[in-house]
Amino acid sequence: MKKFVGNIMLTVGLIGGAITSARNPPLWTALGGSLAIMAVGILLRRQGEKEELHQSAAQGKGGKEELKRTLENAIAEIEKIMEEKEKDLEKAREHLGKILETLETFAEKAQPLRVKGIKLYGEVMTSFSKAERHLNRAWSAYADGYIREGDTYLESGYAQLKETSKLLSSEN
Repeated sequence: MKKFVGNIMLTVGLIGGAITSARNPPLWTALGGSLAIMAVGILLRRQGEKEELHQSAAQGKGGKEELKRTLENAIAEIEKIMEEKEKDLEKAREHLGKILETLETFAEKAQPLRVKGIKLYGEVMTSFSKAERHLNRAWSAYADGYIREGDTYLESGYAQLKETSKLLSSEN
């Protein structure tokens, strides 16, 4: 609720500030009031966001265990692709596409990690973003018929996912 009220106050302050500053001469007192309303709106919005993160963490939404499960499933699926000696590029690309779809919500599910600290969140998301980028490149290489390049990026993305999983496991 704080986040919603904060958004409304931020919007009202912004509109009021635009109107009062557009006058010639500007209505300085009203502009100051609009800026104050915007500041309160920003504070309320931030408090509301923090409360949502704490609630998500308390309810077990997102969090380390769910993220670990998601990563473990993706790693197992990538291992299946890597084990194929004679790759059917279309099949590998489709399989990799499904893996990437399951990883799409990772960033959203990782938000409660910010409660534990921005350092952990930053390290996890940096490692994950590298993995996701390399897996997307592997998908693209397979789609274009470049098996060796696809394999290289697949292995690199796999290693980064393992690193992300290790980061999640090492922090308490």
